[in-house]
Amino acid sequence: MRLEQITMPRSRLVVRVALALSLSSILVGCSLPEVEPLMPTPALYSETGATPLAHIPPNQRWTPRKVYFATTRERSESQQRVDYGNRQSSHVSVGLAMIGFGGPDMSRSDLDRASSQAEREASVPLSMAGLLEAGRFSITPTGQLEDASGTTAWLLDDLNASIAASRSPDLLIYVHGAKVNFYNANVFAAQLDHFMGRDMTSVAFAWPTRQNIFSYGLGDDLERAYRNAPALSTLLELLADRSIAERIHIVTWSAGGRLVTEALAQLHERHADEHPDLRERFRLGTIYFAAADVPGSEFIEALPRLEAIAERLVVTASSNDGALRMARRFMRGDERIGQIRSEALSDEQLETIRSSRRLEVIDVSRGSDQRGFDITGHRYWFNHPWASSDVVLAIRGGLAAGDRALQPEDLAVLWSIPSDYPHRLSTLLQRAGVPIRQDN
Repeated sequence: MRLEQITMPRSRLVVRVALALSLSSILVGCSLPEVEPLMPTPALYSETGATPLAHIPPNQRWTPRKVYFATTRERSESQQRVDYGNRQSSHVSVGLAMIGFGGPDMSRSDLDRASSQAEREASVPLSMAGLLEAGRFSITPTGQLEDASGTTAWLLDDLNASIAASRSPDLLIYVHGAKVNFYNANVFAAQLDHFMGRDMTSVAFAWPTRQNIFSYGLGDDLERAYRNAPALSTLLELLADRSIAERIHIVTWSAGGRLVTEALAQLHERHADEHPDLRERFRLGTIYFAAADVPGSEFIEALPRLEAIAERLVVTASSNDGALRMARRFMRGDERIGQIRSEALSDEQLETIRSSRRLEVIDVSRGSDQRGFDITGHRYWFNHPWASSDVVLAIRGGLAAGDRALQPEDLAVLWSIPSDYPHRLSTLLQRAGVPIRQDN
């Protein structure tokens, strides 16, 4: 059983609740502000003078961005708005969200400038400017899709039209972590898409995590993560069968990594005997596990199945990720892949990793002495411009680690971010013919 053990003696439960109270002010986990500002500009742009939006034709230069969503949250309505709350739904709802970038006075040139600056003149708030639910479908316990209303036909028709009109034929799916809401899932999908040049079609997969430390720390939301894996695996199967996407990429953060790991393993188990090449069958490109709260033994056990179904697996790790360190101490289990050290692995686990041909582990802490700074925290993958640049290059660039300005380390799958990373980024862009500042 992959779930953390959540049945415990009363004395241990009391200890955990007391610990949760004492840690609630410092153990932020995946939680984020209710109104999210645009993430810091990746060094790929701020350090080189390149901009993610310069190539967009004038007739497509508007500030909002459309995001598709698929959610297992129950729909809630009030006089003020329609939203999706924290209750688990028996359906998967799909639709469109329009994400606003900046306030009503922000022009496209203002957004262009803010998207290439290391230090912005003002914050760029992200808002839910519009929301449309197109319909619902059900997932059976065995992962079968039931759609009496024809929702999936609408979803695929509109999604395929978006892919056909995009500069990239690929699809990006974002799977969030714990302690965030429906709004957060959509704005993160939108801003990742934004810094990938608004070239792709993006989908937010929003599962019903709650916004408090108790649901996470006591295991309730982790159970929900595993429970929602069939919905994601069935959605991936639907997209593979009926979308025109050339490749389907996934970026997942923190506890979302457990959901993605389980969903891909289930997808493999359902189809391992049906097709000789599951990577060709499902067209899964890069699966990016950012600061993932996945126990190492669980991930390594699933690794052969994940490699059989995806083109590339990227895991980022920081030795100074306080949320993952406290999660292990508070919730037990072995070391998370977002922090894992080779000395914490058994010989058998190390052999599984060494034999991997599709795994890349980016240790963002390694080399900190040479750089003069560490890359720390639980949000570094979007808050630190060097780390977020690797997300863009891996997904939008489709580049392997050796081509993403990274430094190889002693273990074949292990990479770090070198001290001359900005210079390497400039060289990479020059070779690709991207205009950059002349002083780089």
